Amino acid sequence: MKLSYISALFLLVSLLSISFTLTSVRADLISDVCSKTQKPAICLSALRGDSRSKGANLEGLAAISIDISLKNMQSAHDLVNTLFKQATDPKLKTRYSSCLENYNDGIDDLRGLPALLKFRDYAGLNIHASAALDDPSTCDDNFSDLPAEAPQLKAASDKVQGLIGIILVISNLLKG
Repeated sequence: MKLSYISALFLLVSLLSISFTLTSVRADLISDVCSKTQKPAICLSALRGDSRSKGANLEGLAAISIDISLKNMQSAHDLVNTLFKQATDPKLKTRYSSCLENYNDGIDDLRGLPALLKFRDYAGLNIHASAALDDPSTCDDNFSDLPAEAPQLKAASDKVQGLIGIILVISNLLKG
């Protein structure tokens, strides 16, 4: 009887040790991915702030990053639409109209990523994520002259670009 109690205790301690090790490995995975991005703070906030990240592998983190990126791209699109409707300056209206097209393209690019991830087409994932990354950047380029880009649009664009950067890092790691 005493032997089975010791065996059970040993098994319990071993399982807890393995569980803690796996948890720290997952946290290290997020840190490792985020340290490779151009905007680590955005990456860490996004991945650590999403409960689905707990225990996720690289493919899981990719799926989460795609989802978060798409939601933020849609929010940025909605912001541009609001700014377009509020604009009275013809130059701004033209720029916001162009940005709406850019963000529509970005949304389309991001919507195609889950299928590429599912079929483990990591090169295709990288190519289409790169295309999505260009869309908010192209919108930003519309504001190289006055009138300047609205600060909230610039912030939304920076966040979307940071989030898509996560996808690019993960796709490169998965391509291996």
